[in-house]
Amino acid sequence: MVLSFGIPFALIPLVLISRRRDLMGDLVNRPVTTFLGWVAALLISGINIYLLQQVFMG
Repeated sequence: MVLSFGIPFALIPLVLISRRRDLMGDLVNRPVTTFLGWVAALLISGINIYLLQQVFMG
């Protein structure tokens, strides 16, 4: 459970960095890939928030 909370801290910067053409050059993500990355990051973050609520609120 504890390790799952580090995943959003890795996914969000990964999505932010991989969409920047000045950093990634030709390897930049397409908009669809960036959108799906945001969906995955938000879904995982939401599940982690729900898990925290269940653990601490009962």
